[in-house]
Amino acid sequence: MISDSGKILIFGGTTEGRTAAERLLEAGVPCTVSVATHYGEEVLSPHPLMTVHMGRLDRSRMAEMMRAELFSCVIDATHPYAQIVSKEIEAACRETGLPCLRIQREEADVEAAPAESAGRISEDGACVYVSDIDEAGAFLSSVPGHILVTTGSKELVRFAKALGDPSRITARVLPAAESLRACTEAGLVGKQIFAMQGPFDLEMNCAQIHHTGAAWLLTKETGAAGGYPEKMEAVRKCGIRAVVIRTPGAAGNSQNTGHAVNAGIDAAGDSRKIPAANVTPACEEQVFYTLDLEQTIAAALQYAAAGTETKKRRLYLIGIGVGAPEAATGQAQEAIASAQVLFGAKTVLDNLTGTWKAVSGQTCVPIYDSTDILQYLAEHPYFHTSAVAYSGDSGFYSGAASMLEKLKSAEACDYDVRVICGISSVSWFAARAGIPWQNWKILSSHGRFCNVTGQVRRNRECFLLLSGAEDLRRTGALLADAQARGMIGKLHLIYGYELSRPEEEIRKVTAQELTEMKKEGLYVLYIRHDDADRTALVPGLADSAFVRGKAPMTSSEIRALSLCRLGLTAKAQVWDVGAGTGSVSIEAALTCPEGKVWSVEFKKDALALLEENRAKFCLQNMEIVEGRAPQALRDLPAPTHVFIGGSGGEISEIIDLALSKNPEAKIVVNCITSETLSELQAALKKLAIRELRCTQVIVNREEMLGRYHYLRAGNPVFIISFTGAGDR
Repeated sequence: MISDSGKILIFGGTTEGRTAAERLLEAGVPCTVSVATHYGEEVLSPHPLMTVHMGRLDRSRMAEMMRAELFSCVIDATHPYAQIVSKEIEAACRETGLPCLRIQREEADVEAAPAESAGRISEDGACVYVSDIDEAGAFLSSVPGHILVTTGSKELVRFAKALGDPSRITARVLPAAESLRACTEAGLVGKQIFAMQGPFDLEMNCAQIHHTGAAWLLTKETGAAGGYPEKMEAVRKCGIRAVVIRTPGAAGNSQNTGHAVNAGIDAAGDSRKIPAANVTPACEEQVFYTLDLEQTIAAALQYAAAGTETKKRRLYLIGIGVGAPEAATGQAQEAIASAQVLFGAKTVLDNLTGTWKAVSGQTCVPIYDSTDILQYLAEHPYFHTSAVAYSGDSGFYSGAASMLEKLKSAEACDYDVRVICGISSVSWFAARAGIPWQNWKILSSHGRFCNVTGQVRRNRECFLLLSGAEDLRRTGALLADAQARGMIGKLHLIYGYELSRPEEEIRKVTAQELTEMKKEGLYVLYIRHDDADRTALVPGLADSAFVRGKAPMTSSEIRALSLCRLGLTAKAQVWDVGAGTGSVSIEAALTCPEGKVWSVEFKKDALALLEENRAKFCLQNMEIVEGRAPQALRDLPAPTHVFIGGSGGEISEIIDLALSKNPEAKIVVNCITSETLSELQAALKKLAIRELRCTQVIVNREEMLGRYHYLRAGNPVFIISFTGAGDR
C-alpha cells in the first residue's frame, strides 16, 4: 500500500472522477475527493483511504486544501463544461506547485459538426448545434414543440428565462435537493421533472421521449461517459430533433495533451520525467496534462509512488507579528490556515483562536517548547502539515531559533521546514513613532537579564523589549538613578503599549514617570541618550573617582595596563579575585556592558566599599561574591578573563580552578611581593599555557613639595599575563 505521502486530490462529481477514485483506492492510494454537492458525496462508496470534501471552492480555498496535506498531484475530473472550475483548479495548482492532470472525456462515436457550424443544422437535419444555453433558448423559443432537457439543473433557470415558456419543458436532473430547487425556481411542476441518476441507455431515453411527447431533446456534447451516443440514437429512432450545446473549445482545442503519460512521453515523443510531487516551478518545470481516463490513472499512480519516496512532513515556523490579525503578513495567515495542527504559547493561541477565522477548525496545542512539539509530532504522524506560531518576528528573540537548532539533529531531518517572518515590535513601533530604527541598539529584558544602564550609557539610541509594567517601573528607576548620579546624561524616552491592539499607546515620558506606570500589559521602550557619544571606550578612571577606604586599590596606571593585557571582549565573563575597593571590577564592567564581572572578596570593609562603588557607577553587570578564593570560585560560571589582584597565598589553586573551567581563559596577575612572584613562577612551570608576558612597572607621580614639584615613586609591580593552552 502507498503511504499518505503519496495521496491524490481529485476534483470530481462526474463518472470519471468516481472511476478514478475507485481505481486508485484499489491500488492502495489514499485519495481526497472534492465534490460540489451532497449528491456528489452520496454516490461515492465509503472507503477507509478516502476523504470526501463537499462544497464549492474558489482558487484560494482550493490552494488551502492543497497545502493542508502532502498531495502528490491533482486530478481535475470535473464536467467538461465546468470551464471556470477547471481554471480555478489550474490557478491553485500553479500557486501551490502541484502537478495537474485534467481528464478529457472520450469522444463519442457520432457524427461531429465542423467548428464553424455553431447555430447550424446537421446534414441529416436531426441536430441543431449551438454554443451555449442562451443560444439554445433563443433557438427553441422560435420553434414549436415540447422539450426534454438533459443538460442538468445548473443552467435550468437561465434556459427557462431564455425560452420564455417553462410549460414546454420536462427536465431530467439528479435526484438531489439542490436540483429540485432549481426546477422550482425555473417554474417547473412535479410532472415536468425526472429526478434520476444517469447515464441512460437507449430504451430509457426513448421511453422518456415518448412519455413527454417531446419534439426536441436538449443536450450537451458530453461524450461517451455522459451517454451522448445513446441520446443521439434515441433522437433518430424516435424521429425527433436535438439541440446540441457544443463542448467548449471542441474544435481547434489547443489544450496541452500529454500522450503515453504512463511512460512520461510528451507530444513530440521525447522522454519527459514526471516531476517529483509538490515541486515548485522554481525547482522543476510544472506539468499540466490533458489526458484520457486511463492515462490519468496511470500518471497518478506514478506521482503517488514518487511521493512516497520524496515527501517530507511540512513544518511552518511562523512569526505572527505584534498581535492584531491585520498586523500579520498574508503569507503567515495562509500558512496557519493550511496547518492541520497549530502549536504556540497559550496566550498566542488564545489571540489567534479569538480573532483569526483561519484557525477556527484546527487542532490547537498550547505548547511552545521545541522538544515537546517534536515529541507530539512523533506521536501523531498523521499530521502532515503543522505550524508553530511565535509572537513578533521569527528571527527576533523568538523560540523559532531553538526549534531550528533542534531540527538540525539527525532525528528531526525528515521535516520540510519553512520559516515565515512576522512584523516585529521594532518595525511597528518605529513606524508608529516616526523614528528610523537602523541605528538602534536592540535590547530585551523580557525573561532575561539586560544591563540597561550600561547599554544606554554607551549607545545613543536603544530599543528595549520589556516583560510588563513591573519591568517598566524597574527600568525607569534604574535610569532615574543613573541620571541623578551623573552616569547618564540627557534622555528622551518614548514607550509603546499594547502595539497593534485597540489599546495601543505611544507616549513620551521621563524616567521618573516610568516608575509610576500602573497599567499592566505589553510594553516596549525607546531610549535616546544625547550624551552617549561622550562615553569613553577604554579604561581610564582617576583614583579619585572611587569611594576609598582602608582596602587596597589598584592604581589607575597599573589598572589601565592590566586591563589592556586582559584584552576584554564584548561579552567577557570576568573574575576579579581579591577585588579590594573594586576599581578593576568597575572599569571592566563599564568597558563591557554586554559582559559580566564577578568581584570576589572576603574582607568586610572591602565588601562595603564594593557595594558603595557599584551603586555609585550604577552597574547592573557586576556581582559581588563574598568568600575566599579558590572556594568562592567553585560555583561561578566559567570565566573568559581572570584578574588576580590578591590571592591570599592560593595563587596556584586559583589558576588551576580557572583553567579547569575554561582551558583557554586569559589571566593577568599583579605581583607586588616577592613571595607572590615566586609562587606564581613555580605554578607556571606546571601549567599548559601560551602567550606568557611579564612586565615590571614602576609608576612615578608628580607631587608638590612647597613651591616645587617632585616625583614620588610607587612600589614596583609585576604584571604577568598568559592564556591557557587548551587543547592546542
